[in-house]
Amino acid sequence: MVSLNKLLLVTPANSIQAAVVSQAMKLAKSHHSHITFFSVVEELPKDQLALVTLLPSKELMDNLQKDQQRVLKKNIEKFYHPAIAVDAQNAIGVPFIAVIKKVQQENYDLVILAARTGEQSRRRFFGSTTIHLMRKCPCPLLAVGTKTDEPIKRIVAAIDVYAPSEEGLALNNTILTWAAHLAVSEKAELHVIHAWQLPDEDYLKSWGHNSEVDRLELIMKQQLDRQKRFDDFINNHFVDGDLPITELIEGTAQEEIPKYIAEQNIDLLVMGTVCRTGIAGLFIGNTAESILSEVSCSVLTLKPVGFTSPIK
Repeated sequence: MVSLNKLLLVTPANSIQAAVVSQAMKLAKSHHSHITFFSVVEELPKDQLALVTLLPSKELMDNLQKDQQRVLKKNIEKFYHPAIAVDAQNAIGVPFIAVIKKVQQENYDLVILAARTGEQSRRRFFGSTTIHLMRKCPCPLLAVGTKTDEPIKRIVAAIDVYAPSEEGLALNNTILTWAAHLAVSEKAELHVIHAWQLPDEDYLKSWGHNSEVDRLELIMKQQLDRQKRFDDFINNHFVDGDLPITELIEGTAQEEIPKYIAEQNIDLLVMGTVCRTGIAGLFIGNTAESILSEVSCSVLTLKPVGFTSPIK
């Protein structure tokens, strides 16, 4: 079950993107959530401050924080809605660290932010703060990838039915629970995909599969096994509802998931991060990072149960 009582909307005080606020408002209305607009003032190095002012650095940063709080409150006035509780807060520090500490201290259920705040190349669609949060934030993170207020029409959940650990398999359920919930909330079409690939040719030869017939036979067995696991997982999850669109795709996840997103005009990708429970600071997996470098839709990233952030 998805619980969204408290939403943390991370935004620069002076450049709030309407598309991000719109998505947060939709979620807040359907879940009766409270939204905190949160901005972070980056602390300036003391040697730089000494060149421009005689004020003590703490006094200057306090004044800057107060000014940013005033700007933030003024800029969110146009987004007020009588049915949604909102407030505005800010902090001084490194943005992703300040956000994570805020989540830890006040138990937010979801962080929402723009995928990027400036013009960047497609290869850098997700900004550094977003990537840091995807790696280390203890709660789910929704990076909104569009600058226009467009509805979410198609959602894809990317799962791994051959996940190598129990928490990885459990993460599949979390991914599908969130994706199905948002599909109902947004009245969107739900897709569930699993991309897979056999080991390379040299690996197969080392295990005695040294002919094309052997390779094709192994592909067929793998495909049948994965299809059964995939179908069983979907059927068990959607016992009393309409089944989603499903696709078992042969190929690397890094290549096939972005391709599927482009071909199907997907608006939101729901995916997990790869890390082992109990070990703080393990980064998002290489596969996930490769996928993120190739997509420009909104992305919801989820952590396994028991994930420990390296930020304390």
